[in-house]
Amino acid sequence: MVSLDCNICNHKNNCLYSKINSHITRARWNELKKTFIYKKNDYVFKEGETPQYFFCVCKGKIKIEKNTLNGNEAIISIRAPGMMFGYACLCKNKKYELSAISMGESFVSGFHKDLWIEILKSDFEFCIEIMRQFCIEIGNLQEKIASTLYQTAEEKISSVLLNHISFPTHTEQIPVVYNLKRNDIAKLCGLRIETVVRILKKLEKDKIIKRDKSYIRVLNIDKLKSNANNL
Repeated sequence: MVSLDCNICNHKNNCLYSKINSHITRARWNELKKTFIYKKNDYVFKEGETPQYFFCVCKGKIKIEKNTLNGNEAIISIRAPGMMFGYACLCKNKKYELSAISMGESFVSGFHKDLWIEILKSDFEFCIEIMRQFCIEIGNLQEKIASTLYQTAEEKISSVLLNHISFPTHTEQIPVVYNLKRNDIAKLCGLRIETVVRILKKLEKDKIIKRDKSYIRVLNIDKLKSNANNL
Protein backbone atom coordinates (compact mmCIF):
# COMPACT_ATOMS: atom_id res chain seq x y z
CA MET A 1 0.00 0.00 0.00
CA VAL A 2 0.99 3.62 -0.53
CA SER A 3 -0.12 6.95 0.90
CA LEU A 4 -1.73 9.46 -1.49
CA ASP A 5 -2.93 12.98 -0.72
CA CYS A 6 -6.26 13.64 -2.45
CA ASN A 7 -5.77 17.40 -2.13
CA ILE A 8 -2.92 17.39 -4.68
CA CYS A 9 -4.26 14.66 -6.97
CA ASN A 10 -4.44 15.63 -10.66
CA HIS A 11 -7.77 13.81 -10.99
CA LYS A 12 -9.52 15.09 -7.88
CA ASN A 13 -12.03 17.14 -9.90
CA ASN A 14 -13.28 13.92 -11.51
CA CYS A 15 -13.50 12.13 -8.17
CA LEU A 16 -16.18 11.88 -5.49
CA TYR A 17 -13.72 13.66 -3.23
CA SER A 18 -14.48 16.93 -5.04
CA LYS A 19 -18.20 16.47 -4.24
CA ILE A 20 -17.64 16.44 -0.47
CA ASN A 21 -18.60 19.74 1.17
CA SER A 22 -17.93 18.76 4.78
CA HIS A 23 -14.36 19.47 5.90
CA ILE A 24 -14.67 16.63 8.43
CA THR A 25 -15.73 14.10 5.78
CA ARG A 26 -12.95 15.29 3.45
CA ALA A 27 -10.36 14.79 6.16
CA ARG A 28 -11.70 11.33 7.01
CA TRP A 29 -11.76 10.31 3.31
CA ASN A 30 -8.16 11.43 2.82
CA GLU A 31 -6.83 9.86 6.00
CA LEU A 32 -8.77 6.59 6.22
CA LYS A 33 -8.62 5.32 2.64
CA LYS A 34 -6.24 2.47 1.75
CA THR A 35 -4.43 2.78 -1.58
CA PHE A 36 -3.38 -0.42 -3.33
CA ILE A 37 -1.01 -0.82 -6.28
CA TYR A 38 -1.91 -3.31 -9.03
CA LYS A 39 0.22 -4.46 -11.93
CA LYS A 40 -1.08 -5.26 -15.40
CA ASN A 41 -3.65 -8.10 -15.35
CA ASP A 42 -3.81 -8.16 -11.55
CA TYR A 43 -7.32 -8.74 -10.17
CA VAL A 44 -8.77 -6.14 -7.83
CA PHE A 45 -11.56 -8.64 -7.22
CA LYS A 46 -12.95 -11.70 -8.96
CA GLU A 47 -16.48 -12.72 -9.88
CA GLY A 48 -17.92 -14.76 -6.99
CA GLU A 49 -15.85 -13.15 -4.23
CA THR A 50 -17.48 -11.38 -1.29
CA PRO A 51 -17.28 -7.54 -1.47
CA GLN A 52 -15.19 -5.94 1.26
CA TYR A 53 -14.34 -2.51 -0.17
CA PHE A 54 -15.72 0.48 -2.02
CA PHE A 55 -13.13 1.35 -4.70
CA CYS A 56 -12.02 4.47 -6.57
CA VAL A 57 -9.34 4.65 -9.30
CA CYS A 58 -6.53 7.09 -8.52
CA LYS A 59 -4.16 6.26 -11.39
CA GLY A 60 -4.29 3.88 -14.36
CA LYS A 61 -7.34 2.00 -15.63
CA ILE A 62 -9.43 -0.90 -14.38
CA LYS A 63 -11.57 -2.99 -16.71
CA ILE A 64 -14.80 -4.53 -15.41
CA GLU A 65 -15.40 -7.93 -17.02
CA LYS A 66 -18.31 -10.37 -17.01
CA ASN A 67 -18.32 -14.03 -18.04
CA THR A 68 -21.21 -14.56 -20.47
CA LEU A 69 -23.47 -17.61 -20.67
CA ASN A 70 -21.64 -18.89 -23.76
CA GLY A 71 -18.29 -18.81 -21.96
CA ASN A 72 -16.96 -15.59 -23.49
CA GLU A 73 -15.75 -12.54 -21.59
CA ALA A 74 -17.34 -9.14 -22.05
CA ILE A 75 -15.91 -5.83 -20.83
CA ILE A 76 -18.78 -3.93 -19.25
CA SER A 77 -16.81 -0.74 -18.66
CA ILE A 78 -13.34 0.70 -18.15
CA ARG A 79 -12.85 2.80 -15.04
CA ALA A 80 -10.49 5.75 -15.41
CA PRO A 81 -8.96 7.95 -12.66
CA GLY A 82 -11.63 9.48 -10.45
CA MET A 83 -14.21 6.79 -11.21
CA MET A 84 -15.69 4.46 -8.59
CA PHE A 85 -16.41 0.75 -8.96
CA GLY A 86 -17.36 -2.35 -6.99
CA TYR A 87 -20.23 -0.61 -5.25
CA ALA A 88 -23.27 -2.39 -6.74
CA CYS A 89 -22.73 -5.78 -5.09
CA LEU A 90 -21.46 -4.05 -1.95
CA CYS A 91 -24.78 -2.20 -1.67
CA LYS A 92 -26.80 -5.34 -2.52
CA ASN A 93 -24.77 -7.39 -0.02
CA LYS A 94 -24.16 -10.05 -2.69
CA LYS A 95 -21.07 -11.69 -4.10
CA TYR A 96 -19.38 -9.95 -7.02
CA GLU A 97 -21.12 -10.60 -10.34
CA LEU A 98 -18.16 -9.15 -12.27
CA SER A 99 -14.37 -9.09 -12.12
CA ALA A 100 -12.15 -6.01 -11.92
CA ILE A 101 -8.74 -6.26 -13.63
CA SER A 102 -5.90 -3.75 -13.86
CA MET A 103 -4.94 -2.71 -17.42
CA GLY A 104 -1.46 -1.54 -16.40
CA GLU A 105 0.11 -0.19 -13.24
CA SER A 106 -2.86 1.19 -11.32
CA PHE A 107 -3.37 2.90 -7.99
CA VAL A 108 -6.75 2.13 -6.45
CA SER A 109 -8.07 3.57 -3.19
CA GLY A 110 -10.51 1.55 -1.14
CA PHE A 111 -12.69 1.97 1.93
CA HIS A 112 -13.66 -1.08 3.94
CA LYS A 113 -17.44 -1.54 3.75
CA ASP A 114 -17.97 -0.89 7.48
CA LEU A 115 -15.97 2.35 7.30
CA TRP A 116 -17.78 3.39 4.10
CA ILE A 117 -21.20 2.91 5.69
CA GLU A 118 -20.04 4.86 8.75
CA ILE A 119 -18.94 7.78 6.54
CA LEU A 120 -22.28 7.81 4.70
CA LYS A 121 -24.24 7.73 7.97
CA SER A 122 -22.28 10.70 9.31
CA ASP A 123 -22.78 12.93 6.24
CA PHE A 124 -26.30 12.88 4.81
CA GLU A 125 -25.48 15.47 2.13
CA PHE A 126 -22.64 13.29 0.82
CA CYS A 127 -24.94 10.26 0.93
CA ILE A 128 -27.39 12.08 -1.36
CA GLU A 129 -24.52 12.96 -3.72
CA ILE A 130 -23.52 9.28 -3.88
CA MET A 131 -27.11 8.38 -4.84
CA ARG A 132 -27.01 11.06 -7.54
CA GLN A 133 -23.76 9.63 -8.94
CA PHE A 134 -25.29 6.13 -8.97
CA CYS A 135 -28.27 7.45 -10.95
CA ILE A 136 -25.93 9.18 -13.43
CA GLU A 137 -24.05 5.90 -13.96
CA ILE A 138 -27.28 4.00 -14.55
CA GLY A 139 -28.42 6.65 -17.03
CA ASN A 140 -25.09 6.53 -18.88
CA LEU A 141 -25.29 2.73 -19.10
CA GLN A 142 -28.84 2.89 -20.48
CA GLU A 143 -27.75 5.46 -23.05
CA LYS A 144 -24.78 3.29 -24.04
CA ILE A 145 -26.99 0.22 -24.54
CA ALA A 146 -29.51 2.19 -26.60
CA SER A 147 -26.86 3.88 -28.76
CA THR A 148 -24.98 0.68 -29.60
CA LEU A 149 -28.02 -1.49 -30.24
CA TYR A 150 -28.18 -0.74 -33.96
CA GLN A 151 -24.62 0.40 -34.60
CA THR A 152 -22.45 -1.21 -37.24
CA ALA A 153 -19.13 -2.78 -36.26
CA GLU A 154 -17.22 0.30 -37.47
CA GLU A 155 -19.51 2.64 -35.51
CA LYS A 156 -19.06 0.57 -32.34
CA ILE A 157 -15.28 0.51 -32.61
CA SER A 158 -15.10 4.22 -33.43
CA SER A 159 -17.25 4.96 -30.37
CA VAL A 160 -15.01 2.87 -28.12
CA LEU A 161 -11.89 4.67 -29.37
CA LEU A 162 -13.53 8.06 -28.79
CA ASN A 163 -14.59 7.13 -25.26
CA HIS A 164 -11.07 6.12 -24.26
CA ILE A 165 -9.02 8.98 -25.67
CA SER A 166 -6.41 10.73 -23.55
CA PHE A 167 -6.49 14.30 -24.84
CA PRO A 168 -3.38 16.28 -25.75
CA THR A 169 -0.93 17.52 -23.13
CA HIS A 170 2.16 19.70 -23.41
CA THR A 171 4.18 16.58 -24.30
CA GLU A 172 1.63 14.79 -26.48
CA GLN A 173 -0.24 16.96 -28.98
CA ILE A 174 -2.23 14.21 -30.72
CA PRO A 175 -5.16 12.44 -28.98
CA VAL A 176 -4.06 8.95 -27.96
CA VAL A 177 -5.81 5.76 -26.78
CA TYR A 178 -3.54 3.92 -24.31
CA ASN A 179 -3.57 0.30 -23.14
CA LEU A 180 -6.56 -0.76 -25.24
CA LYS A 181 -5.71 -3.96 -27.08
CA ARG A 182 -7.65 -5.54 -29.94
CA ASN A 183 -9.00 -8.16 -27.55
CA ASP A 184 -10.23 -5.44 -25.18
CA ILE A 185 -12.00 -3.64 -28.02
CA ALA A 186 -13.64 -6.90 -29.10
CA LYS A 187 -14.89 -7.51 -25.54
CA LEU A 188 -16.20 -3.94 -25.25
CA CYS A 189 -18.06 -4.13 -28.56
CA GLY A 190 -19.21 -7.74 -28.47
CA LEU A 191 -17.39 -8.44 -31.75
CA ARG A 192 -15.09 -11.15 -33.03
CA ILE A 193 -11.39 -10.32 -32.89
CA GLU A 194 -11.16 -10.79 -36.68
CA THR A 195 -13.76 -8.07 -37.17
CA VAL A 196 -11.86 -5.68 -34.90
CA VAL A 197 -8.60 -6.31 -36.78
CA ARG A 198 -10.32 -5.63 -40.11
CA ILE A 199 -11.94 -2.38 -38.95
CA LEU A 200 -8.75 -1.08 -37.33
CA LYS A 201 -6.86 -1.73 -40.57
CA LYS A 202 -9.53 0.19 -42.48
CA LEU A 203 -9.38 3.15 -40.05
CA GLU A 204 -5.61 3.20 -40.39
CA LYS A 205 -5.80 3.02 -44.19
CA ASP A 206 -8.23 5.97 -44.14
CA LYS A 207 -5.65 7.89 -42.04
CA ILE A 208 -8.05 8.23 -39.12
CA ILE A 209 -5.82 6.38 -36.67
CA LYS A 210 -2.22 5.22 -36.44
CA ARG A 211 -1.49 2.08 -34.42
CA ASP A 212 1.60 1.56 -32.32
CA LYS A 213 2.66 -1.25 -29.98
CA SER A 214 1.06 0.15 -26.83
CA TYR A 215 -1.27 2.88 -28.07
CA ILE A 216 -3.41 4.19 -30.93
CA ARG A 217 -2.98 7.76 -32.18
CA VAL A 218 -6.13 9.50 -33.37
CA LEU A 219 -5.08 11.47 -36.46
CA ASN A 220 -8.52 12.71 -37.49
CA ILE A 221 -10.88 13.01 -34.52
CA ASP A 222 -13.63 14.70 -36.57
CA LYS A 223 -13.73 11.77 -38.97
CA LEU A 224 -13.73 9.32 -36.06
CA LYS A 225 -16.70 11.16 -34.56
CA SER A 226 -18.45 11.01 -37.93
CA ASN A 227 -17.85 7.25 -38.11
CA ALA A 228 -19.33 6.85 -34.64
CA ASN A 229 -22.41 8.91 -35.53
CA ASN A 230 -21.27 11.26 -32.78
CA LEU A 231 -21.62 14.58 -34.60
